[in-house]
Amino acid sequence: MKKITKTFPGVVALKNVDFDLYEGEVHALLGENGAGKSTLIKIISGVHKPDSGEMIINGKKTLFSNPTEAIKEGIATIHQELNLFEELTVFENIFVGNIEKFTFSKFKMLKFAERLLNELGFPIRAEEKIKNLNTSEKQLVSIAKALSLNAKIIIMDEPTAAITEHETIRLFEIIKDLKKKGISIIFISHRLEEVFEIADRVTVLRDGVLIGTGKIEEFSKEKLIKMMVGRKIEEMYPKFNVITNKEIFRIENLMVGNYVRDVSFNVNRGEIFGIAGLVGSGKLEIALGIYGYLRSKWEKLVLDGKNYLPSKNMLKYGIALVPEDRKQMGLVLDLDVMKNIILPNVDEVTKFGKISWKKSKMIVQEEVEKYAVKVSSIKQKVKTLSGGNQQKVVLSKVLRKRPKIIFLVEPTRGIDVGAKVEVYNIVNRLANEGVGVVFISSELPEIVSLCDRVLVMHRGRSMGILEKDEINQENILKLATGVDI
Repeated sequence: MKKITKTFPGVVALKNVDFDLYEGEVHALLGENGAGKSTLIKIISGVHKPDSGEMIINGKKTLFSNPTEAIKEGIATIHQELNLFEELTVFENIFVGNIEKFTFSKFKMLKFAERLLNELGFPIRAEEKIKNLNTSEKQLVSIAKALSLNAKIIIMDEPTAAITEHETIRLFEIIKDLKKKGISIIFISHRLEEVFEIADRVTVLRDGVLIGTGKIEEFSKEKLIKMMVGRKIEEMYPKFNVITNKEIFRIENLMVGNYVRDVSFNVNRGEIFGIAGLVGSGKLEIALGIYGYLRSKWEKLVLDGKNYLPSKNMLKYGIALVPEDRKQMGLVLDLDVMKNIILPNVDEVTKFGKISWKKSKMIVQEEVEKYAVKVSSIKQKVKTLSGGNQQKVVLSKVLRKRPKIIFLVEPTRGIDVGAKVEVYNIVNRLANEGVGVVFISSELPEIVSLCDRVLVMHRGRSMGILEKDEINQENILKLATGVDI
């Protein structure tokens, strides 16, 4: 790609950007949310056309009018946003748009999909409907879909954001095999440790401008961060919470459907309590069960000294949830920032059945400033915000309820390195304000660096709680895979 420029109303998304890709290499494309990465790959994959500049594939000038043309040219994309049909099965999703070679034979497609999933080592039934899968399993389906196309170039946009450490290892093995076959990978990730593990070269964008390109060995983590954010981040995992021995939350013998069996733990004021585990371990379902989203029961739940029975409206009792999938469960994408923040707090601005939009505006302006949400206006639609700013909106709307305990499920998924640090600072402040914090994550470095105790799950059961010096990646992985330590 040479001198690529792309503008949208009021925004220069890319300005004279050069990018090249060699046969059989993994080229990491880095930058904060809003840097221009998504626009660049959408031009490569036929979603957008540049205003100026040229794209050359195998020596031939090419510009695609639509994604189908890109696919026919051998370019497949694993999107960060999961573009799957919820009511269709796994195998039907894999072959949507690519069924002609099977002459519309469902049996052939099913058998091919089963063989593909088996070869990839993905623990998913080909006949399962997408709506029955969790986010990480859906991501695996997206990966399988892209690999089924026999592409020459595969764009992977945050492919590991929703999958576990174990599945990431398997994905990297697949990538290495693809490289040997001469297939090229454009790899986008906010996880720099993965970039150093898998990439051959790296390109950094910032504010739509090319900052630099080079071999991965020419860079350090600190140098890449500075190139991406334009400043040095001294402390990636800030930790300043002060733990007390005063209990804020305790649950005994939690059962959540077929997902969780007899799990017990407590959380103290000032503590950041972590929950870790592989996909299917039940770690996410713990939060959904306690919050009331999934059917659950327990022998005892004590919150701030009071006993509670299962309910479908736990928020009113002081139990809050920041869900794994902010777009599906945390936000109403077509509404603006103001309405998203006010939605769970409507009682605060309602009198005699009428909403005061003047008061709503004051409250939302206060929240936007408090959490440094970058918006052109509080009337900006939330779907147009970057991932980090969307997550801040979710946090602000929930925290406005002043919960006693909050379950943060994958709170930094798909957000850039600068926004992650902001979220970590919020987590520490919440703990120090006396809010019980339960931090559920698949990113082991943040679990190890932020959490004071860690409950590790395996196949719906607690394998134990690690404390202080016991908390490291090796111990967590041993327990998460069912190995006693």
